[in-house]
Amino acid sequence: MFAAMTILQACLGSFSVAACDDEITNADNVAQRIADEWPLRPARDIETLYVQRIAVSLAHTIKARMHTRYFEWPAVSWRFLLVRDLSVNAYSIGNGRIYLTDGTFDFVKNEAELVAIIAHELAHQLLGHFCQYNEEHSEYRIGSLVQVMDNNKEMEADALAVEILQLANFPAWAMLDIVKRLPVTIQSSLHKRLRIQALEHQLRRVKRIPFSSSSEFLQIKKQSSPLTLFE
Repeated sequence: MFAAMTILQACLGSFSVAACDDEITNADNVAQRIADEWPLRPARDIETLYVQRIAVSLAHTIKARMHTRYFEWPAVSWRFLLVRDLSVNAYSIGNGRIYLTDGTFDFVKNEAELVAIIAHELAHQLLGHFCQYNEEHSEYRIGSLVQVMDNNKEMEADALAVEILQLANFPAWAMLDIVKRLPVTIQSSLHKRLRIQALEHQLRRVKRIPFSSSSEFLQIKKQSSPLTLFE
């Protein structure tokens, strides 16, 4: 488990393999490669349906309460898939497709942190990050795919995720709590500090609020423990 956490920094990243003009086609191609290389949970299992419900609820909140802002919505419905992998990772590939690993459930300390990760991945799509390219980025290989870490995009997604958490009545500090626990083995310590500073500034007037995870989350987290995943 600790060895798998060396790729944790990709948890809040995105695959920038989808060019703006070809985002749908490229997302379809990447999705097929992921399906070929990793075992995915069934679309109707408890964990996948739970994550999908959270994502749909967040999307409804964004549309209802941020309707004056222009966002890049996917051409089709949001699609969240869970990868049966003990490493901790979550990534967007464009056109509303977002992946989380089983290990992510084990890593998060509470439901708000999981929602923060989901909100961050939604933010990459909403902010049109698949239609932008920055020369200053880091690349990391996951299977046959190359994952790109652009710190400016990460901070933009962090900031929007905080807004989404607040509007959806989840603790906004969960976003900062996640980023603080990211190791620096992939993203540089400087970039991590910049993300933390930006979040601390954004949250400077936001109070921490009491929060209790749902019974559904607690049950899923228990089931996704490394001790029970393969029973």
